Amino acid sequence: MKKNHAIGILLIITAAIFSSEMVSAYWIWTPGSKKFINPKYAVKDSPKEQYDWAMSFYAAGDYQRAAAEFEKLVKNYEFSEYASKSQYYAGLCYESMGKYYLAFGRYQKAVDNFPHIENLDEILEREFTIANIYATKRSPRLMGNDIITGADRAIEIYRKVIDNAPYGKHADEALFRLGQVLKKSERYDEAIQEFQRLTDEYPSSKFYDKAKYEVAWCAYKASLKPDYAGEPTDKAIKAFEDVAASNKDETLSHEAEKTVQRLKDKAAMKSLATAQFYERQKQYPSAVVYYREVADKFPTSSFVSQAKAKIEELEKKVKP
Repeated sequence: MKKNHAIGILLIITAAIFSSEMVSAYWIWTPGSKKFINPKYAVKDSPKEQYDWAMSFYAAGDYQRAAAEFEKLVKNYEFSEYASKSQYYAGLCYESMGKYYLAFGRYQKAVDNFPHIENLDEILEREFTIANIYATKRSPRLMGNDIITGADRAIEIYRKVIDNAPYGKHADEALFRLGQVLKKSERYDEAIQEFQRLTDEYPSSKFYDKAKYEVAWCAYKASLKPDYAGEPTDKAIKAFEDVAASNKDETLSHEAEKTVQRLKDKAAMKSLATAQFYERQKQYPSAVVYYREVADKFPTSSFVSQAKAKIEELEKKVKP
């Protein structure tokens, strides 16, 4: 038994020594850098060699290793003709692995670090596609709580697509989709800004009429929040009236007309409630003011006849 135990210990020591020798064989002292390097992971002697080496992994579908090799080229041969291509291919590798945010980061570095990159349009196309993926992606959750949401990613990337090429192929659509994501996230004030920017800066865009409608719709949704006063409701009414009067899309124009009426009814109801409050307090002159506001400001409201009847009744009470 002791003999077997001794043999086992001897085998372990021998294996450790052998492994140590094998590992040390991978490391070589380089006088130039005055440090040990591992040839397996060292950069190649020229950018062309490094590029071809990285492409061999890319062609074989080993995207993780290919990405590392492309990024190694960018780091070590930053000013070579292969640097911008490698930065782009690093993005392609991460996109192929489904790591979309990492892919976006590499594509954006290509735009930021290589302003004259030849395939800018293709890069912007890929960024736009990634933003669309995140716009429809369910948010990851941790312990029941949302962490960084797909909407957050989409907003960030759409904005970069627009900033990278303000009058590029996808700029107006990216701006419209950005507004939609903000609207879906109930960030109505921000959404209004982006939709308004589209109508101001891209008047010939195919999204112009829809964006104009969305400005009004977001103003309406904002007015429904309890912390909003009457002013946003007035703004929403004005915006929808503008859409109804000028929008070329008949469906949107009809929807705008219906929404205007709903908003006016809502505002009239608020004035009516205020009038009723003053009436209960027997402050009849103040009540008349608000009943008259219903009758004069919202003549198409369903509350007009009620308001007029109250005006006639209360005016008799306030007469000397």
